[in-house]
Amino acid sequence: MAKLAASSRLSLSDPRRSALDVCWTFSLQRAPGSDALAARMSGAALETLAYGSAATRVAEAVAVACGYVLAYGRARRFRVTLGVDGARCSVCVTDTGYHRPPGGLAGVPPRPPSPDGPTLLCRALTGTGTGAPLDGVRVHHTADGAVLVRFRARLPEPDGPGRPHRPSPDAPDHSRGPGARG
Repeated sequence: MAKLAASSRLSLSDPRRSALDVCWTFSLQRAPGSDALAARMSGAALETLAYGSAATRVAEAVAVACGYVLAYGRARRFRVTLGVDGARCSVCVTDTGYHRPPGGLAGVPPRPPSPDGPTLLCRALTGTGTGAPLDGVRVHHTADGAVLVRFRARLPEPDGPGRPHRPSPDAPDHSRGPGARG
């Protein structure tokens, strides 16, 4: 007979939380609206970790980066990776490693990036949105047509400004009384 172990969760006020190291990766098919879906999924992941306005800022930047990869990449899929390490979130959006159909996408020839395209993307990522600025913005185009966009965002410290305190998921839910129907 197998014995199941209870998982332990760190509350937001736990000092060990500053050592949190989480990586989340997902891939999406190139389709209309997939950049917006990637932004919502990224924002939801950071919101789950209680990063508030920083989650919104990263989601806005992910939408911009995905839009760029979709405009200039050729692969059928793209990947978004979020890495949270303490007070820093690293983001990578790429279509590197995915199958590229011969001759580009069916009926849609890929646009070549303008010489100042990566510079404009870097400005768009660092100069728009609310909250702390992004840094470490990198844009790379490979010889086979793949695109890679990376950037970092500073996250608020636990229980810092812009970081609401939320009860631990292990805490009992007192929002509903025993006689409430639902």
